[in-house]
Amino acid sequence: MIGLWDGMPEGDEAFEASLPMTRNRIRICADIGSPYVAALPLPDRENFNLQDAAKRYRELVRIGREDYGVQPIMEFVSVFKGVTRLGQATAIALDADTPHAYVLPDTFHMWKGGSGFSGIAKLQGDFIANFHWNDVPAGAVQAEANDGTRILPGDGILPLTQCLKDLKAIGYAHGLSLELFNRELWEKPGREICEIGLRKMVASVAAAEV
Repeated sequence: MIGLWDGMPEGDEAFEASLPMTRNRIRICADIGSPYVAALPLPDRENFNLQDAAKRYRELVRIGREDYGVQPIMEFVSVFKGVTRLGQATAIALDADTPHAYVLPDTFHMWKGGSGFSGIAKLQGDFIANFHWNDVPAGAVQAEANDGTRILPGDGILPLTQCLKDLKAIGYAHGLSLELFNRELWEKPGREICEIGLRKMVASVAAAEV
C-alpha cells in the first residue's frame, strides 16, 4: 500500500506528533492484509536530511513490524524536492541500521529523477521489497514529465528488458507492480485496463526471457 504520508517530519517533537496518523495508516494496511507499506519521504522539503530520515525510517520499521506485522519500505519520488533518487533512498535504508530495511524503486522515478538504471545490478535482490513498473513515451522530457506521463510497459523507451535481466541476476524474487497515473487509461473500463495491464506486464517479462 501507499502509504505513510508525512511520517518523516523534521524534529523529534514533530515526529512524535505524526505517529497517531502513521499508526492508523499502518493499521489499515494490516486490516486489509497488505504485507508492505511505502514509507514516503514526507513532508517534502529541500535539503531533506538523510541521516534524520534514516532515524525516522528505523522507527517506522520497528512500529510497523512489532505492532502491526507490516513492513515499511523506503520509497523515493522524483517529483519531490527532497528524496528523488534511488541512491538517496538506499542511503536512508542502509543508514537506518536495521536488518529489515528495504527500498521500493519505480521505473518512472528512476528515469525522471536521474538515477538511471545501472545501479540495480549493484544491489542485492532481497534489498528490494517491490518494484513499480511502467514506461515513458518516446520524446518525453524529464524536466516536464509528471505522473500522467507514465504509460504501459513496452509502449515506451525505458530499458525494461535490461532492468529485468539485472533483477534476475541479483536474485530479485518479489513482485512487479503496475504503477500508472495516466488519465487517458482511467477513462477505460476497469476490467479492460486490468486485462491490458496484465497482458503488458507478462509480455514485458517474457521479452526479457527471465
